[in-house]
Amino acid sequence: MEYIAAMQDMSIEQLTAVIEVLQKSSDSYFYIMDLDDDIYIVTHQMLKRFPFTDTVTKDARRVMRDVVVYPNDYPKLKEDIGRCTAGEQKIHSLEYRWFDREKRIVWVECRGTVIIGKNGHKLLFGRVNEMGKEAKADNITGLRREIRFQYDAEEILRDRPQMINYMMRIGIDNFKEINEKEGVEAGDNVLRELADCILATVNPKVDVYRLMSDEFMIMDAVPECTKEAQEVYNEIKARVAESVREKEYSCFYTVSAGVMQDGFEGKNADTVQSLTEFALNEAKRSGKNQMALFDRAAYDEYLKRLDIRKLMRRDINDNFKDFEVFYQPIVSTPDYKLIGAEALLRWKCEKYGNVSPGVFIPILEESGLIIPVGKFVLWQAAQTCKKWREVIPDFHINVNLSYVQVYKSDLLEDVDRCIEEVGIPPESLMLELTESGYIETDSRIKELFRELKLKNFDVALDDFGTGYSNMRYLQEIEATTVKIDRSFVAQAIQNEHDYNIITHIIDMVHSLGSSVCMEGIEKEEELNKMMQAKPDMIQGYYFGKPAPADQFEEQFLQNTERR
Repeated sequence: MEYIAAMQDMSIEQLTAVIEVLQKSSDSYFYIMDLDDDIYIVTHQMLKRFPFTDTVTKDARRVMRDVVVYPNDYPKLKEDIGRCTAGEQKIHSLEYRWFDREKRIVWVECRGTVIIGKNGHKLLFGRVNEMGKEAKADNITGLRREIRFQYDAEEILRDRPQMINYMMRIGIDNFKEINEKEGVEAGDNVLRELADCILATVNPKVDVYRLMSDEFMIMDAVPECTKEAQEVYNEIKARVAESVREKEYSCFYTVSAGVMQDGFEGKNADTVQSLTEFALNEAKRSGKNQMALFDRAAYDEYLKRLDIRKLMRRDINDNFKDFEVFYQPIVSTPDYKLIGAEALLRWKCEKYGNVSPGVFIPILEESGLIIPVGKFVLWQAAQTCKKWREVIPDFHINVNLSYVQVYKSDLLEDVDRCIEEVGIPPESLMLELTESGYIETDSRIKELFRELKLKNFDVALDDFGTGYSNMRYLQEIEATTVKIDRSFVAQAIQNEHDYNIITHIIDMVHSLGSSVCMEGIEKEEELNKMMQAKPDMIQGYYFGKPAPADQFEEQFLQNTERR
């Protein structure tokens, strides 16, 4: 009772000092609430996490209602605190929701005890725990978890980063498939096996943690350790392979790793996590079952891609600002008359200038932004085609399709709506899809081609000859046109064997009732050589580079008589 009385006599500053001392020895957030004077006292650690403006908050109930507590949960908090204030209960115990400083919802467990001084003044002394925080130890592998890594890494990065030999993030390749096909128990067994392989490899003094899902972290800051990161990874990889063999491949898996082994000065645990995660992803993108060192240049390029994606998203939301459709002429043979053009997307921004389509198109596809941008190109091309058909009645424009559009949007409905509202016939647009092994194996793509053909859309197979060329599926999809890639053409110019292959391809395409467009013709000698193979159309710099619509009109259409 003397202790309680002493607390009652303390000033706000003294009470704050008490909970700050307690905070240093706990992961909980400590608080004191003066129930009579409506004052809420929190620690600096709690101030960093939740939207209090100071460690001492007056008018506490209003602040909790308007700023901290999720609105739907405040009534039950008010009721419980009311009972504590009225002396109806001495224990406060609730699970409810708070907002963090970014206005994200956080479930908390709030506990407290009412302390009554000699004069009856009431203080609620307690602690707040985040219910969603991960456990410190993992019962599956016996390793410590990510929250412990964060604590240990922060300390060593702050005090002695020069002692760190390396940090290695290890991930199980295709772990999701193991859980789905073999079951969660099999997945847990794989986690245990990998943990054992890691612990059997590293020095006992080296710290090993299990991070999220199937990932582990090795933090080697032991001076007497002599193994390099690559040697450690190779040993772990060999132990995993041996474990898989011993179990007669009943559950096959491999592991990849991302390693950071220098540049730790000035970094914190979150940064190291991000950099090693990037390196691990690079290892998996490069084929899996391998180790990748963190590469600053590659990471900077990755950050640039993220920035480009952000800027493109901004431009898309600003009515496709800085996006423009260029057009490259397509001529018929043997008269070289203009019969069409290919619509080609261009993007220029203030920060990076003209960005190559080889850079920004994959980013659009990875992010799914190709769907709205693809619609933009489709409509621009259709409207332009309608205008140009007034000069050349049978003029058509080729529009490239992305596999993302095929898989994740109602492409057929988009195309139907476009030509109906613009007012052009289906044959005005030739829809191009890049030649790929997906066509051979994906029934959805084959079905899309068939439906487009039934609606009288012309379909082109683009970049033929780049890697998956197969004459059998040319017949299956019944492409109107096959476009032979520039790289294939360039080889044929230099090599008679490749040239003979092209002539045979053209003959076979013609036998199937399809046309051939030769791409990438840049010089007269190339034109003369490839004309001997008898393509139906030519596209390339020799006849014109991609240009904006107004420039295309000036160069190719203004002096063209109506035909």
